[in-house]
Amino acid sequence: MAKLLREPVVSPDLLSRRFFRRVFGWFVSFAILLTLVLIGETLRQERDSLQSEFAIYERTFEKALAAALWAMDRDTLRSIVVGIVEIPDIERVQVFDPEGDEELLRVGKPPRSNGEGVGWVAHRFAIVHDEGFGREVVAQVEFHSSFARVVQRTQRQIALIVFLALLKTAALWWIFMVVGRQLIGRPLTEIADSIGSANSVERLRLSAETEKAIAGTELSVFRRAYDKLADHVHRAQADLVHANEELEERVRARTLALERANRQLDQLAHTDPLTGLANRRHFLVAAGEALARARRGQRPLALIVCDLDEFKQVNDLHGHAGGDRAILHVADCLRQSVREGDVAARLGGDEFAVLLPDTDLEQADTVASRLLVMVRDSTFALESEARHGVTLSIGVAALEPGDTRFDQVVQRADRRLYAAKRAGRDQVVSHDERSNPTVR
Repeated sequence: MAKLLREPVVSPDLLSRRFFRRVFGWFVSFAILLTLVLIGETLRQERDSLQSEFAIYERTFEKALAAALWAMDRDTLRSIVVGIVEIPDIERVQVFDPEGDEELLRVGKPPRSNGEGVGWVAHRFAIVHDEGFGREVVAQVEFHSSFARVVQRTQRQIALIVFLALLKTAALWWIFMVVGRQLIGRPLTEIADSIGSANSVERLRLSAETEKAIAGTELSVFRRAYDKLADHVHRAQADLVHANEELEERVRARTLALERANRQLDQLAHTDPLTGLANRRHFLVAAGEALARARRGQRPLALIVCDLDEFKQVNDLHGHAGGDRAILHVADCLRQSVREGDVAARLGGDEFAVLLPDTDLEQADTVASRLLVMVRDSTFALESEARHGVTLSIGVAALEPGDTRFDQVVQRADRRLYAAKRAGRDQVVSHDERSNPTVR
């Protein structure tokens, strides 16, 4: 562009033709790019529309699919999937296992070897069966449609976009042919050369002859506007440098503050502030997940609940600081007694719980007995540097075949904890009283 503008003017007509060829070439390139963008946007919107329709089909067929998958009725499942594929916009349906890794069923067009075609629009969703006492994902289903189908749905819009682009190009060609033939002359060439030769936005430097030639014309208005723009750009550049420095400093400060706040929020959301153990909220979430894994994998799951014996007397004799030291002492014993993967939590006050995945009742009883002896045989320092000891009452329960909710395990463990209290404290109860309790 700068090389073209610096060429000497042979005639106004020649300069206008050169200007026209360059500008029109740029316009054609832009028009092609814009047309492609519009076509791409049309295809994208149609793909989104198809995705929305897939969501409607999901709601239409999910109950029937869930029933067939839960009953493991492959014939019914295949019939439903074949019916879905008969919908014009759905070209392939795939059914996967609950984790979405293994394909269980595929009906419809296969994907091409080069990865194109079917699958350009895909909608995957989980099939959930409601068992009454809980919801379980039984499979993952995926609808597919091809790029060709999307094009077929949008061919009229695409044809209109192409037609309008051609029409605009023809109209601009005619406008340039008329306007481009007007006399441009040496003043415009000198202005263009001055702009093209500058390394940055600077005020125009024109000869006295050119200044006289453009006086009172539109080119003089252009020249004043350009000079004003150059002054504004210089001021804006200085302001921008200063603003960027201030912004970077504010961003650094706010990033540090946000990181600190996030760490504090994460700490408050998952841990007990006194002991550093899991809090009640985190424990309940972990318990729900452990129950789901245990039921799905038919694996054992146990729970230990305990609290300090005569904790009120500790607070009365030694104050709340002494009570906190007693709680911290029990928390330390809990950490030493459980395995990695177990979840030890402070549920509130002097009440603690330990979630033991892959642990049956007998193994949990052994862990509880070890914890009981550790707490009984150890002491902790008070503020007066005197040593003091505490004991625990512990209830143990395990997941049983008829359990559908984790609070059923909690209720049995609490009942046995109270049985330990009634039996004299400082002991473990892992069976109900009517069935020969195990007491330590």
